[in-house]
Amino acid sequence: MKKIPFHYSILIGMVAGAGFGLLFPEQVHWIKPLGVIFIKLLKMLVVPLIFVSIIHGIDSVGSPQNLSRLGIKTLAYYIGTNILAVTVSMFLVNLVRPGDGMTVFGEKLTSYDASFNVLDWVPDNIFHAFVNVSTIQIIFIAILFGLAIVAMRDQVKTIRAGLEEANKLLLKVTTKVIGLAPFGVFALIADMIGSLDFEALSGVFKFAIVILGGLLIHGLITLPILLKIFSGRPILEFAKQMQPALLAAFSTSSSSATLPITMECMTEEAKMTDDISGFVLPIGATVNMDGTAMYEAVACMFIAQALGVDLSFTQQLVVFFMASVAAMGAASIPSAGLVTLTMVLSAVGLPLEGIGFLFALDRPFDMSRTAVNVWGDMVGCAVIEGKKK
Repeated sequence: MKKIPFHYSILIGMVAGAGFGLLFPEQVHWIKPLGVIFIKLLKMLVVPLIFVSIIHGIDSVGSPQNLSRLGIKTLAYYIGTNILAVTVSMFLVNLVRPGDGMTVFGEKLTSYDASFNVLDWVPDNIFHAFVNVSTIQIIFIAILFGLAIVAMRDQVKTIRAGLEEANKLLLKVTTKVIGLAPFGVFALIADMIGSLDFEALSGVFKFAIVILGGLLIHGLITLPILLKIFSGRPILEFAKQMQPALLAAFSTSSSSATLPITMECMTEEAKMTDDISGFVLPIGATVNMDGTAMYEAVACMFIAQALGVDLSFTQQLVVFFMASVAAMGAASIPSAGLVTLTMVLSAVGLPLEGIGFLFALDRPFDMSRTAVNVWGDMVGCAVIEGKKK
């Protein structure tokens, strides 16, 4: 018997949950624990995902020697495009405000306190940061450890090997948890369905417009401009050469699964040298997640707006920073961006229950943002190569 594709199972769970909520509203409390367990599993992954994925991402850059002109240009490109991408998404979500008036995430929060002090971002006790799930402090610790590991390299081979295996283990556990999404979505949607109304559906439509609009601006305007300015390659010709990788990224929703096709397109079609593509693309598949960062920033703001939380400028800066960092730590598997979204929500003190609703809507967004992620990697190769003399 042929296995049902994952995105179809999510859709089935969503439809079944909506039907159950409409037909048996009095019995919803019997299945609500399934959704609660699913959210708890996501929360369980937050701390190890932050710590291990960020250290592993820094370690993947390689030795200090790799942080030469090529390495610095690569990181500068990835960080720069990430900032541009999240800036566009934050502007759009504040302009359109898709969450206003929605009730699918529960009642408006009558009290909300998530004050921020830059000094609090530096922990005075490592264990305290982990126990209290202080997201930004854990990121600070992970960055310090990651930089130390890059500096020591051969002196910490055992630790690096352990982190590599821990990353693989977390990837496996994350995949298994995401595999439970149809059941979690079923329960969460059934619990939420009583609150759905036309205004909510209008909010979902505006949410989609903000997400896809931001991805289109970044993919069709920002990245092509960078490609033309810094590489001089014809935009349409380069896009045609990259078409197989873009289609693979869109269909698989995985930067890592697409990597072999991406490298082939760059070397065979675009005639990129192996020293550039072999360095830039693997790092990009791990840390260059412009589309994912855009999605996480918009999703966090969307949930905040729906809950009646007006995030201050400082809090929005935290969302900006966390979306960028969390996206870099996202595993290159379908829907993993929703798992790392828990980091962003936790950092500004917002509840995680809205993630179940977003899972039900995630497939087309996941396909689109992965295509933008991979497109950014390929443009990065051309930008770092520079103009041919």
